[in-house]
Amino acid sequence: MSSPQSLFPLRIGTTYPTLVNGADIAFCCEAREGGTFYCKQDKDGRQIRATEWFFTLLARHLNILTPDCAVLEDVQAQETFFGSLNVQSAIADFEAKKFLTTSQRGELGQPSEWPGAYLSSLYAFDLFAGNVDRAMNNFFVVQEGFSRKLCSFDFASSAVLGMAGLNFPVATDATIRIGRFLRHRHGFYLRTAKEMIDRIDAVPIETIAGFLKQMPDDWLGIEQREGICELWSSRKFGARLLALRTGLTDESLL
Repeated sequence: MSSPQSLFPLRIGTTYPTLVNGADIAFCCEAREGGTFYCKQDKDGRQIRATEWFFTLLARHLNILTPDCAVLEDVQAQETFFGSLNVQSAIADFEAKKFLTTSQRGELGQPSEWPGAYLSSLYAFDLFAGNVDRAMNNFFVVQEGFSRKLCSFDFASSAVLGMAGLNFPVATDATIRIGRFLRHRHGFYLRTAKEMIDRIDAVPIETIAGFLKQMPDDWLGIEQREGICELWSSRKFGARLLALRTGLTDESLL
């Protein structure tokens, strides 16, 4: 998961129905170049492929651990899909849910900042992205030596064209409900949430343009791409970041 996303389409080999819960997953497949992927396509007027691609790459740039992603191509149908590498297992899924539902303590029994600080940072990112559907099964635990890290995925319910607005997920949305549950277990760290806002603000236009350039042409229209670049180059999302910072500070967005 530390390697960059594939810069060239991978060819779809064997396909089969997905065995995981995910309303936007069309199917699973084995890529001919290797790897098992969950594949998503646009539906119901939603630009799911572009949304997943943009916010997954942005999350990775901001040091949010995500599975590798790639463009998956059905050569015969001449159709492309957003693919997220499957690195999960039933055991890993169980461990992640157990980890997230259990308050963590340090070696001396004191409350631990992990994973509360990370979850606070991810919550700020989800709100900026307009992700209304963060779920408990959108996490898994990665063991690296003696440390554990959380990996997050599924940004399909974000709003790639909503970054100039001031609409955020509301109390009835899953992101807010799950956020409250996790804060009850692990606390909320305003410092790391604000650090995420600062990191988003510091992302250069060249990085955003690179995300869009790597995306297949038919995933997002030219005018929409130009609109996102204009939004970022002119920093028109500044009002959104300010509203997000204010809402997290006065707890109106918690």
